[in-house]
Amino acid sequence: MSIPDKTRKYSDKAVIEPARVIQERKKIGLHPSCPVPAGAIMCYDTAFWDWVCAGPGYVECDGWLKGAYLVPCNDSWVLVLKVPGFGAPTAVMTLEELAAFRIKKFVNLGTAGGLQQNMNVGDIVLCDRAIRDEGTSHHYLPVEKYAFACPELTGNLCTAFERKGIEFSKGTSWTTDAPYRETIEELRQFRSDGVATVEMEVSALFAAGAYREVSVSAIFVISDILSEEDWHQGYHSAEKLEGLKKIFEVVLEMTAMNSENNQIN
Repeated sequence: MSIPDKTRKYSDKAVIEPARVIQERKKIGLHPSCPVPAGAIMCYDTAFWDWVCAGPGYVECDGWLKGAYLVPCNDSWVLVLKVPGFGAPTAVMTLEELAAFRIKKFVNLGTAGGLQQNMNVGDIVLCDRAIRDEGTSHHYLPVEKYAFACPELTGNLCTAFERKGIEFSKGTSWTTDAPYRETIEELRQFRSDGVATVEMEVSALFAAGAYREVSVSAIFVISDILSEEDWHQGYHSAEKLEGLKKIFEVVLEMTAMNSENNQIN
C-alpha cells in the first residue's frame, strides 16, 4: 500500500478533531473572550506584521488567540493573525482550529516567488488555483493536479482591486514543501505553463477549506524572482512591504463583507 493509505481516507473519522482541541482549551480557561470574527486574514511576513500590530483601534485577543488582533471594519470584527511559521502543515492546522472556532472566511495574505520573466518584486498576484506539490492537501482531497480558491471571495477581491485602481494579475501558484528542491527543469516547465508564483501553503489551504466547507482565497506580493541564471530576492525590500500595505484595507473589507458572524455593537 502507499504511505499513507488513502483508499478510505476522506470518509474515515479522524482520531483528533479540531473541535475537540478547542473544547479542551476552554476547559483550562484558554477560550477567547472575543466574539466569533467575520473572517480571518492569515499573514506571514514579519515586517508587515510589525506594521499591522501598530494599527490604531485594533484589539489584541486573549486565550489561545493571544497575539492576534481584532480589527474593526464595516461594523464587523476581522481576525488578523501571523501564522506561526511557514509551510502547509502549520497553515492548515491554523485554519482548522479557526474553522472549529466557527470562522467561515479566510484570506491568505502572503508573499511568493515570481516565476514569470516580466514580474517585479512588489507585484500583486491574486491566486485562483494552486498546483498540489505538497503532502498536506492529499489528506483532505483525492489526488488532482489543482486545488481551487473560493470563486465568490476571489471574485469579490478581484472586483475590489479593480474598483480601487490597484494593479494586479490573477494566476496559478505552485505550492511546494521543498523550497531548496525547486529545480531548473520544474521552473522552466511551470513558467511555460503560465504558472505565476511559487510558495508553500496555498494548495493545502484551498483543499482544507473545501473539506471543511469554509471560503479560502489567497493573494501574494512578489518577494523574489526565480530564473535559470539567477535568484533576485527582495524579501527585505520597500516594494514588497508597500505592496502588502497597499492591499491590506481591500482584503480587510472583503473579509468583513456579508458576514454571518458577530457585528460590532
